[in-house]
Amino acid sequence: MFSVLMSFIVSCSIHNINGPSSEGTFQTSTFQRAALFDLSSNRLTGVNWFGFETSALCPHGLWARDYRSMLKQMKDLGFNCIRLPWCNAVLTGSPKNMTISAWVQDPYTKEWGMNLDLEGLSSIQVMDKIIEEAGRLGLRIILDNHSLKPDGYMEETLWYRSDFPEEQWISDWITIVNRYINDPTIVAVDIKNEPHGGLVGLGMKPPASWGYDVPGYGITDWAAAADRCAKAILQANPNLNIVIQGVQEVSNSQTNADNYWWGGNHMNYKLRPIANVPKNQLLLSVHEYGPEVADQPWFHDSNFPNNLPDVWDKHFYFIKKENIAHLYIGEIGIKEETLINPET
Repeated sequence: MFSVLMSFIVSCSIHNINGPSSEGTFQTSTFQRAALFDLSSNRLTGVNWFGFETSALCPHGLWARDYRSMLKQMKDLGFNCIRLPWCNAVLTGSPKNMTISAWVQDPYTKEWGMNLDLEGLSSIQVMDKIIEEAGRLGLRIILDNHSLKPDGYMEETLWYRSDFPEEQWISDWITIVNRYINDPTIVAVDIKNEPHGGLVGLGMKPPASWGYDVPGYGITDWAAAADRCAKAILQANPNLNIVIQGVQEVSNSQTNADNYWWGGNHMNYKLRPIANVPKNQLLLSVHEYGPEVADQPWFHDSNFPNNLPDVWDKHFYFIKKENIAHLYIGEIGIKEETLINPET
């Protein structure tokens, strides 16, 4: 019903997340404590609850569960933070595939009545309800712009499309930021999910790049775009924490490139750091998976899995080791069949 893909903060001395006029509900941590904690000293460890980024335009599972029950279950399982993916159509669309009935019993809480207060609401109003209830339960939210169009996350390599310009992407972020500007439930914004694409053997066009525009593909410099978006967001709310993912391929050559997970390659960061986000508000993010999810060359190394620390150091873990910024693992997961072969 909700994704068991976990998200957690590896290293944080993160900025207070309150809006301009709200009272504090979070304390900041230190690099020595190496995590983001709330006032009860609970480390923020979360799940991804997807759906707002799909054609349903609402969280998945609401066809069989009450949204309050699902949030309660997340809390009961020990999670205290939710990465909530959304697409830009949420701002104008209506939710689909929700069960709204007084005569259905929720299988978790055993209570009768399902999603009754969501009847007649738009998608963004459903998001309001999710965030409100999460806050009531003490859960925190990281809003993740997962795609521009519903279900577009597999085809979109960049932060804009031919029918959706960068200006609209930034404008929509400002709309979201202003909507929740005084809500301390929102602890961060993940400004674009998994910029990716590459030139070497991948056939993806156009490819996202870091610190340069790939010749022949127009504007592809994700680092520059992320800086522009972050600047606009922080002008609207200077207290927000900004999550920025990397790219897939680091290269501007068709013969010399390094490929990694979508959005997980930060190799060029030191050559082109983010300039418009204070260090204590910047979370550089990666998504990390196992071989059952998608095969990768490093899984076939003769030294696997002992080669992984070097792979991680090369692509992203230097961020923590060198105290460059905070490191946020936005997605990490394996398939259930992995349990059959625990050695993997």
